[in-house]
Amino acid sequence: MVRMMLVLLTILVAAMAAMAGTAGAAVPPAPEPVSRQDWEFLVKAHQGSLAEIEAGLAVRRKVESEDGKVGRAVRELGEQLIVDHMRLDRLIRQVADEMGVKLPDEPSAAQRKQLEEVMALGGAEFDRAWIDMEIASHRNGVMLVRQQVENSSDPRMRKLAFAVEQVVRTHLNMFLHVHESPAHSPSES
Repeated sequence: MVRMMLVLLTILVAAMAAMAGTAGAAVPPAPEPVSRQDWEFLVKAHQGSLAEIEAGLAVRRKVESEDGKVGRAVRELGEQLIVDHMRLDRLIRQVADEMGVKLPDEPSAAQRKQLEEVMALGGAEFDRAWIDMEIASHRNGVMLVRQQVENSSDPRMRKLAFAVEQVVRTHLNMFLHVHESPAHSPSES
């Protein structure tokens, strides 16, 4: 009888362990605490992408309102910003969701104000100011990414930082090329 009880107890313990394993597999693990640096990077990278998408959309609006007086290079770069930063922001949001980080819904107040100031300009003056704004923005992005790559210990965050870096460096090089090349003047139609 004792032997029978031990067998039943063993079966019961095994069944409970199996049930606990199944229940644990159905519930995703709680996100690990996010470091302040990783949280700040996610927020800043997201707001940066939102600002770049808005800058590209602003070029579209400017083209429509000024009957094509926006330079060809600016129009093309604006469209590239929209495409690349929408794709990049999906990745940023995915990582933020996995880490339980709530992201803001819009660019920072400073980013919005800067874009408003540039949008108030017209023609070649707008083109030059927009390119200059984008160069400064992407240079800041490179510094932000470098800090993240060098200091984050979370592999997801390092992988994200490398993805952000590729986009930001590519854009910075494109803006610098347009800014420095007389043949590709921003005001060229």
